[in-house]
Amino acid sequence: MKRSTNLLFIVLLFIGCSNAGDNTAKAQGQQKISQFERAGLCDFLIDKNGTYHVVFQESPAIGKPVFIYYSSSSNKGVSWSKPVTLSNDNSGNGSGYARILQDATGNIYAIWKRYGNTESQYPEGDATLDGPGGYLCGTLFYKVLSGGTWSAQVQLNENQKMQNSWFATLTPQGTIAVFWSQGNPESNSKTSNIMWYYCDYLRYTILSGTSHTAYVDLNKPAPLVGGMFPNVQNGLMNLDGYVDSKGTPHIIYEDKTDNVQQMKYYDGKSQRVIYSFAKYSTNNTFNHPPKLLVDEKGIDHVIFLPSPTTLESEQVWDINLGTNQTNVLTSIQKPSVTISGLQAKQGPNGAMAITIEAGAYASNTEAYGLFYKNGTWTNIGLTNNAAKEKFFSREFEVYGGYHTILASITRYNSVYSSVAYDAQGKKSMVMDISAYWTSGGYSTSSPSIVFSPIDK
Repeated sequence: MKRSTNLLFIVLLFIGCSNAGDNTAKAQGQQKISQFERAGLCDFLIDKNGTYHVVFQESPAIGKPVFIYYSSSSNKGVSWSKPVTLSNDNSGNGSGYARILQDATGNIYAIWKRYGNTESQYPEGDATLDGPGGYLCGTLFYKVLSGGTWSAQVQLNENQKMQNSWFATLTPQGTIAVFWSQGNPESNSKTSNIMWYYCDYLRYTILSGTSHTAYVDLNKPAPLVGGMFPNVQNGLMNLDGYVDSKGTPHIIYEDKTDNVQQMKYYDGKSQRVIYSFAKYSTNNTFNHPPKLLVDEKGIDHVIFLPSPTTLESEQVWDINLGTNQTNVLTSIQKPSVTISGLQAKQGPNGAMAITIEAGAYASNTEAYGLFYKNGTWTNIGLTNNAAKEKFFSREFEVYGGYHTILASITRYNSVYSSVAYDAQGKKSMVMDISAYWTSGGYSTSSPSIVFSPIDK
C-alpha cells in the first residue's frame, strides 16, 4: 500500500488564558443544549427546511439510565427547545449511540441501540464498553418525527439484545437504510449474553415511516455448537457504509482472527482486507470507529486512526480505495499527546467533515476539524479553551469554534463532535465538552452538549 508524503504535522503550543466574558460565546452563536451536565454521544441534522435537530445521550442523575434526548432549533441555533427523552420505555434500560436522519418525504428518524432485555429482572442502565462502533449487544429501536409529533418506538429485530454494530444511511432513492451485525437468532433462547465476536450475521432493512421492509440477510450466521454459540468467532464490529446510486451497499467492518483485528471493505462485488491492526493492539476502536466516505468523483475513502504502536506518532489516515494510496492527514509531533477521538460525516457533493480530539494527560483536550471539498483539505481549530493550559496546531486555523470562559483551576475537554451541513453547504457542529474540577484529591466532570457554527 502506497503512502503519500504530504503530512500536515500537528505541533502543539501552549498559550495564555483569555479573560473574555460569557457574552463572547453567545455573540459567536454557541448555545448549551443539554440539561443535566451528564451528556454523552450526539448526532446533528439540518433538515430540508433549515431546522436544526440534535439527539444525544444523557442521564438525569447518578443511578438513572442513560436516555436519548432530542432538541431542535428553528432559528439556526440561536435558541433550542427543551430536550425531551425519546428512549424512556420504562424498562430501566439505558441507550447507546443514536443517529438522526431525514428521508425524501420529510420524515425524520431517531435511531438508537437500547441495552438490556425486558425479560431480565436486572436492567442495564448504562454501558462502559460500548461506542459508535458497537461492542455490547442490544436492540435497535427508532421513532419517527412527522408533523411535529414523535411516533411510538419501533423495534428493529425479532429478538432483544442480539444486535451489536450498526449504521444508518440516506440512500440515493431517498430512503433510510439500517444495517447491523447480530448473533444467530437460534441462540437467543439459550443465552442472554451474546458477545460481539459471535455477531457474524449481517442484515439490513429500509425504513418507511413506522413501517419497514422485511429484514434482508447479506450472509448466513455460523451454525451453533450445542445450540448455544458458534464454534468460530467471526463477529463484525465497527460497521459503516452507504448505498450507491445502483442500490449497492458499500461497507467496511472489522473482525478478529488469531487476536489480529482486521479492517475489511466490501464494494458490492467482493471484499478485501485494507488494514490490519497490530496484534493485541486495537485501542478500543469501537469508541472511534473507521468511517467510509465518498468523494465528488465517487471514490471511496476510509478515514481512521491506525494503531500507534507501529508508527512514530499518532496519526489520522485517509485510504483512497480507488488507488489504495494512504494519505496521512495529520500527525502528532509532541511527546505525551494523544488523539482521543475521531468522528467523520459525509457532506454534500462529495464533501467530508472529520473532527478529532487531541491533548496531553492532565491538560485540555482540544477539537480540530479537517474538511474536504473538491480535492482540497482545510484544517480548522474548533476549540480555543481558556484554561490553565491550552494548545492548538499551527496548521489548524483558529476559526469560529467554542470559546469557553473558565477559571484557571478548571480544565475543559472536548469529547465528541458531530457536524452538519445546511442547504448552502455551510457547516455547524454540536459537541460534547466536559469541564473538570479537582479539589480535595478527587475530580468531577460536567459533560454538556453545546452548539456552535463553524462557517460564519
